[in-house]
Amino acid sequence: MRGLGEEEGRRRGCLASYSPFFGVGAFAFLELPGSWDLRMGPEPPECDLLGGWDSTGSYRWVMEGKLKAFLVQEEKNRIYLLSVESRDVREASRAQRAIEKRMRKIEAKKASEVIGRGFLEVSGHRAAYMAFVERRGFLPRAKARYVLVAGFFCDETGRLLWVEVRGGPYLLEDLEDLVSIISSLSCHG
Repeated sequence: MRGLGEEEGRRRGCLASYSPFFGVGAFAFLELPGSWDLRMGPEPPECDLLGGWDSTGSYRWVMEGKLKAFLVQEEKNRIYLLSVESRDVREASRAQRAIEKRMRKIEAKKASEVIGRGFLEVSGHRAAYMAFVERRGFLPRAKARYVLVAGFFCDETGRLLWVEVRGGPYLLEDLEDLVSIISSLSCHG
């Protein structure tokens, strides 16, 4: 999943699936800081609908599907589960409503505690993000999961992209890097 083109300590990662029948289906590309790496996920990507070819004819955009990969912070020996979901949504207003609904649903859960939120720019698109702690299990033994989510609409490809990063309490320490990695996503072009 590691891409070519290392410059200034950053590498390009490719979030994609491959089929011998349909070729490469790309969810997005991202830039990884020097101490970060991207590894194959625990399950094969789901690709339910492919869009048009990119300008070079190398890959097609995944319009409907899900992908899981690992983001690894090698210096600190930390690993995060990165999930990307793509949905075919042609209208920006419909995509925005879906993102807001998903964010409200997270906030409404009794087991969720929002620890940060804001907006960032992803490939020229405005993306909403939220970091939260999700507790599962019974009190004193409740397990905490630390999660960062971001959602945005790509008007170039007509897709709603939902990105989720899950990890342990160290996610708070790496939050700035993780937000930077998400903001480096390329979703069109």
